[in-house]
This record gives sequence, C-alpha cells and structure tokens, in this order.
Amino acid sequence: MSAGLAVALALTAASLVGLVALHREGLRRVLLRAVDPRPLALFRIAFGCCLLVSLLEIAPLAPYLFSDEGIVPRAAVPELMGRGALVGFGDGVREPAGPRDAWAVAEFVSSGRWSPLYFGDSPGGVAVHLGLLLAAALALTLGFRTRLSAIATWLLYAGLLRRGDAHWGGEQVFCAFLFLLTWSRCGAAYSVDNWRRCRALRRRGLLSMPSGPGAGAGAAPSPAAPRGLAAIYRRIPAWPQALIAAQLALCYAANGWAKAGTAWQTGDALLLVLLRDTYVRWDMSAAIAAVGPWPLRLASWGVMWWERLFPLVLVGLAARALGRSGAPALRGPASAAARLCWGGLAGAAAIAAAVPMDLVEKPGTPGAAERAAALAVLAAVCAAVAIAGPRAGAAARRLAAGPLAPKWWLGFGALFHLGNHALLAVGAFAPATLAAYLVCGAGPWAVATLRRALGGLARRGVPVPEHLREETACEDPSLPHQHRDAAALPGWAIGGAGMVVLAGGAIALIGGAGARAWHAAWLAAGTGLTIAGWRIARRERGAAVALPEPWAHGPAGRLAAGGLVAYHVVALLVWQLPAWPGLPWRAQARTLVGPWIELSFTSQVWSMFAPNPPRDQQLLRATVVDAAGVRHRFGEEPQRVDDLPRPHPWHDRWRKIADNVLGQRERLAQWHARYLCRRWALEHAGEPPREVLLEGLRAPLPLPGSDLREHFAGQQQARVLMRVDCADEPFAQLAPEVRARHGLAPAPAGSLRFAWERPATWAERKARRDPLAPLWPLAALGLLGALARWAREDRRAHVAARAARAGEQERG
Repeated sequence: MSAGLAVALALTAASLVGLVALHREGLRRVLLRAVDPRPLALFRIAFGCCLLVSLLEIAPLAPYLFSDEGIVPRAAVPELMGRGALVGFGDGVREPAGPRDAWAVAEFVSSGRWSPLYFGDSPGGVAVHLGLLLAAALALTLGFRTRLSAIATWLLYAGLLRRGDAHWGGEQVFCAFLFLLTWSRCGAAYSVDNWRRCRALRRRGLLSMPSGPGAGAGAAPSPAAPRGLAAIYRRIPAWPQALIAAQLALCYAANGWAKAGTAWQTGDALLLVLLRDTYVRWDMSAAIAAVGPWPLRLASWGVMWWERLFPLVLVGLAARALGRSGAPALRGPASAAARLCWGGLAGAAAIAAAVPMDLVEKPGTPGAAERAAALAVLAAVCAAVAIAGPRAGAAARRLAAGPLAPKWWLGFGALFHLGNHALLAVGAFAPATLAAYLVCGAGPWAVATLRRALGGLARRGVPVPEHLREETACEDPSLPHQHRDAAALPGWAIGGAGMVVLAGGAIALIGGAGARAWHAAWLAAGTGLTIAGWRIARRERGAAVALPEPWAHGPAGRLAAGGLVAYHVVALLVWQLPAWPGLPWRAQARTLVGPWIELSFTSQVWSMFAPNPPRDQQLLRATVVDAAGVRHRFGEEPQRVDDLPRPHPWHDRWRKIADNVLGQRERLAQWHARYLCRRWALEHAGEPPREVLLEGLRAPLPLPGSDLREHFAGQQQARVLMRVDCADEPFAQLAPEVRARHGLAPAPAGSLRFAWERPATWAERKARRDPLAPLWPLAALGLLGALARWAREDRRAHVAARAARAGEQERG
C-alpha cells in the first residue's frame, strides 16, 4: 500500500470516529428521531411502480434468464451462481443434488445468498416465482401488509437475480432501496394498512379527525377521551430515510468519479451515447448536427460534476436538521477535540492530494489531477472548519439555505433524469432513482402538491377523504406516549467502540487474522455498548429531555438502529474503495464486509458510461449450423434481423444482454452459445446442431447528420466471439430432466459433457471453508436477543409510567 494513502486512510478513520463520539447528541437527534411518514410513503408508491415496470420488462425473458432451460443450466448453478451458498450441495452430476450434511445447510443459511430458484428452476417454477414477486411488489406499492410485503419483495427479487443476472443494468438501485424499505415503516401513510387502521379506530371513537380534537394529529387522554385519540399519520423513524439518501449520494458520487475517461474530459460523452442505438429512443443524428457539439459538452460536464458533488446534498440536509434539533453546541475540551478531528481530516485529504498518481486505476489514466484538486479543496474546507470551531455550524446553516439547499441539486437532477428519460430508454431504475428525491428534501413539497391537487378535485365534487384534501399535521410530538427519555451513551463508550472496530480491521488486514478479527471486533463493541446502555437506561429511567421531535425508539431500539446504520454505512464505504494500485488491501478489506453485502444484496457496481462511453456500434449475430451443415440465423436472440442498428422507443433488455455478451462480461458469450445449442435441440425434437457461431459486428460511430444504418452497413467488421461444437462443448446438451419434461427420448449414453472448476467432493470443498463462519451470525443473533429483552423491559416500564401519569390526571 502507498504510505501516503495508508496514513490518510488511518487518519480519516480515527478522525471520523472522534467526530461521531463528540457530536453524538446531534447525530442521534437527527437520525433517531420520529418524523412525518408521508414523504417515505410517496417514495414507496413511486418506487413500487418503477419496480413493477422493471419486472414486466424482464418477464418475457424469464425462461432465458432464470430457468434450467435458459443460459445457465441447473447443473452449473452450484458453481456459477450459488457460490458460497451451495458449497455443500451436489450438482446432480458428480454428486446427488441437495445438501451433503447439516454443515452444508448451515453454510447455506449463513451465506445469506438465498434463492428458491436454486432448487426449483423449471420454466413453470420461474413463472410462479415471478408471479409471487409481482404480487408482493404490488402489495408493497399499495401498502397492504407493508412490512411483510417489503420483506417478501426483497427476498423474491434477490432470489431472482441470484439465479440469473445476464441482464444486469441498474438492478442495484432496486436491490439497495428494497433492503432499506424492509427496515422502514413505509406503510404508515397513503396505504391500505393505514386506511384499515384509521377505519377501525374511527369506529371505536379513538381517531383524531381533522375537524375534531387534535385536528388529526392526535390528542392526549382527557375526560372526553380517557384513552386519548390516535393520529392519522403516526410518526416513523427517520434513519431508514437517511440511509436511502446516503445510498443515493453514494450511487451518484461513485458513478461520477468513475467517469474519468477522455470522453468525459473533452465533453464528448453525451454525443457518443446519443449516436449509439443501444439505448436511444430514436435516431438523434440529425438533431445533434443541428444543435452542434457545445450544448452536449456543457451537459456532459454538468452531469459529471453534479454526480460527483451530489453528497453535498447530505451536508445541506444534515446542517438544516442539526439546526432544528436543539442539540447543544460543543464547549471547552469537547470543542477543542472536535477541532483536532477536523484538522485530522484536513491533513488526511492533503496527504492524499499530494500523491495524485496513487489516485487512479492505471498509470496514465486521466483524472489524477482533478481528483487531487478535489481533495485539496476538501482539505481546505476541513481546515476552515477546524479554525472556525463552533462558528462553522452557523456558516453551514447559511450554506444549507443557499448553495447547498436541496432544491438546487434535486432540481438539476430532475431535469437531467427527465431529459434522460425522454432521449434514452435505459430502464425503470432511472425514475426509481428520481423517486428517492422524495426522502432527500423534496418530500414536503410533494405532499403539499398532492394535497392541493386532491383539494382541487374535492372542490369539483370528487369524493376525497377530509385528511387528504385538508392540511393535516402528522402526529403531535408532545403526546405522552412518545419517547423522550434521557438515556444516552457517553462519548467515551462510542469512541471506544469505534476504536475497537478500527483495531479489529487493522488486525484483520495487517495481522492476517482475516474476517475473524473483524467480526469479533464488531461483536465486542456491540456487547460493550449494550451492557453500558442497559445500565445507563436503568439509571436514567423516568428522566426526560426536551426534544423538538421525539425519539423513534426507546433506548434499546436506538442502540440497535444506530448500530445497524453504522455497520451498513461502513460496509458500503469499504465495498466502494476504489481499485487503485495504492490500495492493494482492497480485495481483503472487501472480504470483511462481503457477508453483509451478500446478505443485504447491496453489492454496488456504479459505472454507467464509465470511464468512457463506447466509441463504436456493436451488434451480435448468432448462426447455428445444423446436422446437415445448413446455416440458420436464430431469431429472437439479442441481435438485429438485418444486422443493422435501429433505435427502439422502449427499453429492450435483449440489448443489455447483447452488450454483456459482446464484451462487458465476456464469460457470458460461451454460456449464450451453449444455450443456443440446447435451444436448437429443444425445438428440433432433441437433435443437436453441429455448431454455434457467435460474431460481433463492429463499426465506428458515424458523424452527426449521417445515416446511421448506411454508415454501419458500409463500415462494419465481423469478429468471431465464440465457436462451439455442440456435441463436445460442456453444458451444451439437454439435461435428462429437460428431455423428460418435453417428452424427448433420453440422450445417448456418454453424450453429456461437463467442465468444473471447483473440487468434486464435499470433503475437499469443506476443507477450504472457515469453520467459524456459521458461528458469527449466531453470535449476532444472541446480541440481538439481549437487545430484544432490554427493549421488552423498557416497553413495560414506559407503559407503566404512562398508566401512572393517566392515573394522576384522573385523580387530579
């Protein structure tokens, strides 16, 4: 590892731990508060609609992508798709299918890489799986049994992609946001669940109506309502929304900084994208010639830097939230320590900026200078914060109301995405990304706009519920059932836990202890914080603190939520470490967080049109030679019938598959060729073809204004991607169960061919596994059990205190 980068990373990590410990009160008041549920509910609806559209896009390709008659036959699934999950399962050829013993089942469960399609992937089974997924996604969108439908949607969607991902393009957006929705209470507004809840409470006279006591925001117990009145919109935890915003910022920033090629430096990237037919909705050549290159160059530069700097939205949102939180400013030694930590961040950024050649993936790659310049600016900003001290907070709030206001960044993003959607058919993930703006500051505006629209419909005679057409506040923060306890972890406990985790990471990477030290460090930190927090909560029971917005959870829930936020953010940041030669431990560091990334299925690959968009047009041509030597073109595969490019108004996933086969994921070419062998045999009474030829047709992009099809026809060159002999190629023959399913005669003895990379027997595979791997999830479950017990104890005490207060009011 580069010495400069090593020092910078260590200094950054230590400084961040110190800042979190020092600013713990402000952070917990922002992240662990209870907020209005309506922005997240609107995001749930918009996101769910985008997910449904995406599923309908891939539904026609489901047999090819996910079934045993598609690109990956069942015998290859344990090795190719199952990976660590199926390490102890037989492939049905060398060993009988299924788990070898209980240890193999434990490995499967602890891997987190679950999919029902590992065990039932016939076309009918895939259709059932996809149908259940569509039903779960629809239930999530409508808000019916929202928590259950969110979990089911996440599990089924992840299970689908773990069986086949040849079409991968933007799916990480759905994976990441779905996982975070499972932790949220996104069904607390605009949902069937909340409608049913409100209807039941209204029938019992326990609901606060907009025209009654509490004005829909709830009312405390009174002689008229001894049990109090419930609010229409109950407050929900803020931290899942904060994680969604952080995930979006990471997505944009990683994608923007990956755009480091010459096409983005010169501003020609958008021009190159619009001249290819892969994603454009119509031929843009004439329009590009009419407007000239400079509008497109300005747009390319603007999009690139907007993506790179999008995390500044989080700075603006945090500054506004901290200003409203009422958290006390740091004073005395705490303020001096915070200045020291900001100085550490400034020094780390300056050290990294001083080694620009270590900041690129390959020597000579463009972008080193601008990355170093960005780090130098960051160093100057951190140094200014260190010098300003407490005055930096006021400056940050002024910036949050000005250049860092979300409306500027989100407004530019909305224009970008709408223009992108009008010109390019890139799929439903783009509007799903736009939907996340609802939890990045656009939510209150969207809620107000919806209310005005429904109010207008009501004035025209459309029956609209009162709480939707009238301004109705969310739950009153002063209601007695809200959490306002004074329990808080001390700074030394949080700082000590952070240092334990850093020490565990250092021992894992430098000392060679691997994942054991990493997991042990997190468990030790969590156990220590649980013990300290439990004792403090018991000591502070009954004490309250003044809060503008109440806590979303009791003390145990806050510790669990804060730990989940910290662990997930750390895992994402480690996973996104850039592939620089100066970071040779990147692969080892990613293995530490790999189990969590696999379980949550939030593996991020953000590199759209990066580092450069393609500079040529490519098409795929598949030719099948039958047993008689006659050549045939195979119709519905990712190719053009006339071998000429053509724009398409809708998003065609075959085009993404073709791009992957043509070079983005070179290994797919052999699997696609094998699929064509099996597909031909399936459609011709089991008779296999002689060979399959895959060719890539390539031509340079035309000049703006020229005819794209004529140019390609005159300039194209063919190159052979893959030529396979279907009789001898591994996995190119129909499996016995597929033959039986279609009523075909059994294959001749010895005609099936296979090729393996993994050891054959379970004993050999088990020898390579970490024997403690399944124990870490069990230890984590034990810690969660302790937190659950603490939470039950706290809940009983909270209910008892409320009953005591109600009794005092009745006696008074």
